[in-house]
Amino acid sequence: MTWRAAGVIAVVVLVGAGCTGGGDDAGPAPSRTRPAPGGLRLGVPEEAASLNPFDRESRTPASLAVLGEILPQLFRVDPRGRPRGYLADEATVRQEPGAVAVSFRLRRDARWSDGTGISAADVRFTLETILAADWPGPRAGYDRVVAVEGEGLSVRFRFDGPFPGWRRLFSGADFVLPAHRLAGQDLTSVWRAGPDVAGGPFRLGRVTPGLEVVLERNDAWWGDGPRVEALQVVVVPDVRTMEQLLGRDELDVAWPPATISRTRRFEALEDVDVSVGEPGGRVVSLVANTETVPVARRRGVLGLPDRDRFVDVLLAGEARRAVTLAGVAGGPEPAWAEAGGSPDPETGVEGLERGETDTLVAGLEEPMAPLLGRLLESGVRSAGATLELKIAEAPLVDGRWLPEGSFDFALVDDVTWPEPCWRCWFAEASRERGNVSRVGGLDDLAGAADRGEPGAAPTLEARLRSEAVLLPLWRPSAVLAGRGVAGLEANSWSVGPFWGAENWVPAD
Repeated sequence: MTWRAAGVIAVVVLVGAGCTGGGDDAGPAPSRTRPAPGGLRLGVPEEAASLNPFDRESRTPASLAVLGEILPQLFRVDPRGRPRGYLADEATVRQEPGAVAVSFRLRRDARWSDGTGISAADVRFTLETILAADWPGPRAGYDRVVAVEGEGLSVRFRFDGPFPGWRRLFSGADFVLPAHRLAGQDLTSVWRAGPDVAGGPFRLGRVTPGLEVVLERNDAWWGDGPRVEALQVVVVPDVRTMEQLLGRDELDVAWPPATISRTRRFEALEDVDVSVGEPGGRVVSLVANTETVPVARRRGVLGLPDRDRFVDVLLAGEARRAVTLAGVAGGPEPAWAEAGGSPDPETGVEGLERGETDTLVAGLEEPMAPLLGRLLESGVRSAGATLELKIAEAPLVDGRWLPEGSFDFALVDDVTWPEPCWRCWFAEASRERGNVSRVGGLDDLAGAADRGEPGAAPTLEARLRSEAVLLPLWRPSAVLAGRGVAGLEANSWSVGPFWGAENWVPAD
């Protein structure tokens, strides 16, 4: 394994409940959980720390994945990277000339779990909520909606100009909220324990902090299913432990993160079927905090990884190299040159000076993070610098450190839409709501990329390279492994493991 050079790395691992976060070191098995009657047990690497959509900690991937099964989304992206209507009836979508307005109908019989119909009024209320002070997520894109018109099942969006990526609104990491339940309420407290009204295939059941969340079947759902009484979502932070529990029939389904030989190991389990999704929407990047690290030092650190060798050797068969931020549905990706050059063995890496100390933060749920840190250690000695690796649980990393800018470099895991929201990542107004790098001066270019102006996205990525804002590393495959469960299909474009979960059923 070769890495570009510079400094010394100190590793500080902050963990909870005795979890290591490593891919191969088996940690303690979680306490045996009480199976949900008629349900399936699903192992996931990260706890949904908050299911209150108005809490900043709910913006972690695990929480958003669970909320996306409880609260309805207009569109979803299928495993081949194609946006498809979900709550919105795809067959009714009409885009008006100039791409400044679209209309569609909501699904027939769409209703909340208390029997109230889901309507255009809910979409309007959700837009107002997202643009108000209590919303913790990104607002970019929503601020381009001039009006949500229509009544009943008929919805019409009007935009301030061409908006080719409009389908990501109220979709992906976001959802539609029930106006009849939330209007006039104190949104900071009304759902402190999670949504008590559902519009997705499941409703929120028992929650045991640190251990599990139970999703119960929503019999009022407008779709076909779910076909199980409940999904018991069990937190298993260690991949090897997840593998062992599935092998011992103490899990029915496992959703392991990408690590060395992950797929081969799960395929070797007796009577276990494995679904592997084509890499596409999910991308792991090394991101610099532009407010704390000068550009020369950013170039030095972002120039360290030999990304191709890392992916080809350590993640062979588990991921492919990421060379653009835009979601890629098959085919080759355009080139993204590394930020730095080969180190001079006598002088180290340009921009890194002896005695400097920076922090690199990563989520406990990323099993490759400790190895990434150890490999950096061997490459940074020539500059005599220090890089402190802090690994903690997602609520601390995603809920506090990243939005607050309490880091110098970060390993960030994003799921992109096929037409990504560039302003969510790089607009100055998004600094605490998605702009992890806290970069400035890119609003106009990011806006042009969101409007689909020719050449804007490649030009923006060229700026990101030249200013060493971030380095895309790899796109992991999504993997779902199941014992005696039909209907599993891994989807690398999904925020979590629940793609098609309403169709999961114990096999005969």
